[in-house]
Amino acid sequence: MAPNDHAEESASVLQLIDQLEELLGSARRVPLSASVVVNEDDALELVDRARLALPQELVEARHTLEDRVRIVAEAEQEADRILARADAEGERLVKEAADRAAHLISEHAITEQARAHGETVVNEAEEKAAAIRNEADAHAHDVMVRLDEQLTRALTTVRKGIESLPAPGGPKPKRAKRR
Repeated sequence: MAPNDHAEESASVLQLIDQLEELLGSARRVPLSASVVVNEDDALELVDRARLALPQELVEARHTLEDRVRIVAEAEQEADRILARADAEGERLVKEAADRAAHLISEHAITEQARAHGETVVNEAEEKAAAIRNEADAHAHDVMVRLDEQLTRALTTVRKGIESLPAPGGPKPKRAKRR
């Protein structure tokens, strides 16, 4: 649209508004009220001509405003859907994290119990091993003492046997007579 056409349309609309104002100003007054009597057809014709004479930019602006309202409403609905999904995802992640933490805590508790049980088993085994070693040492000591006694007796017997034998190259011992 050429700039001159726009100025003509604006002037035309202003002229139509002036004509409407003149129609209202010249109308007959209703006594004791602020109302006037106007010819409905004349008034509606001026309004229709004014509407048709409005610049296209105003019509487009009106449509743009209507589109804006619609777009904002759709954007708010989409934002609500996104927030709802984000809330659900957040709740899911929190629950998942809580479940994982509970599982880890449970595993940790089981591990601690197993470690404590393992320490107890090791301590008991060490105590039993020490007791077995002590018993083995005591038994070995007893065996050695008995062996020492047996060896001492055997040695004593051997020494007595040696003492009862004549020295080499000396007189032979007398034999006891048999009866």
